Amino acid sequence: MARALLVFVDGIGFGRRGPQNPFDEAPLEVLAPLAGAHAMHATFPGAHLVAIDAALGHPGLPQSATGQASIFTGRDAIAVAGAHTSGHPTRAVRELVEREGFLGRARDRGLRAAFLNAYDERRATHLADLVAGRAPPRRRSGGSASASSVCALARGGSLRTFDDVGRGRAATFDLTGEVLRAAGVDAPAVSIEQAAKNVAAGAAENDLALFEMFLTDFAGHSQDTEWARDEVARTDHFLRELFAAIDPGKQLVVVTSDHGNLEDLSVRTHTLAPVPLLAFGAGAAEFVAGAKSLLDVAPRLLGAPTL
Repeated sequence: MARALLVFVDGIGFGRRGPQNPFDEAPLEVLAPLAGAHAMHATFPGAHLVAIDAALGHPGLPQSATGQASIFTGRDAIAVAGAHTSGHPTRAVRELVEREGFLGRARDRGLRAAFLNAYDERRATHLADLVAGRAPPRRRSGGSASASSVCALARGGSLRTFDDVGRGRAATFDLTGEVLRAAGVDAPAVSIEQAAKNVAAGAAENDLALFEMFLTDFAGHSQDTEWARDEVARTDHFLRELFAAIDPGKQLVVVTSDHGNLEDLSVRTHTLAPVPLLAFGAGAAEFVAGAKSLLDVAPRLLGAPTL
């Protein structure tokens, strides 16, 4: 029975070749197909890749709150919200994630499920209070809870802290802690290699796990080519190290995104590009076979091919 880890990478889609695409001509291994030169097939040995739809038949550009909720639940969160919704989820979408999120549903089955992103203690407590309804949203302290944190905390879940980074079982969203430290947060300093080992070890302790990366989306919105290329390289580096750190006979890593963005720096907005569904490890080929949209991710994580 394989243990599955979902790595959610915000805002990456299949692009077309050209200077607007930071994936193009970059020295990549895992994410090379996003450059538009590889016909949407995996180039990393042992990985399997398909392109999936993020719009789900709704007009407009896909957005983060509803895209993430659709990934985490396997339900059409865009229909629940009434439109593509950016930022943090609406009350209806939050309730959907609380009810149908794959980590909470795994816990209902008696499985071990964890969110492997690490927070400082104060932020972790605040998010837990927000999701539990013990604290009102406060814009100055981070606003309301994201879809990922709602998914993480559903059905008795918890958030990991910087102490868990030191224990080798979690990582910060920026992997090395440098972005957090630049913002004045006393985050632990680790290498990308160590961050990958930590996430792999945390996933090995659980039946299902989630790790989130979102600087890719920020870089896409910035239209800053240098930053975008750096995020592309860092993300590919992390994924390579993660694949090397897991036991591919017992663990499955799944990588996907909520919408396109970073692959086209000619626009500041999200895009209609299909997004990757990539799998590596135990049951990888079966996991991606026949997948068509964001709605296919959670059922497969919870289904027989994975668990």
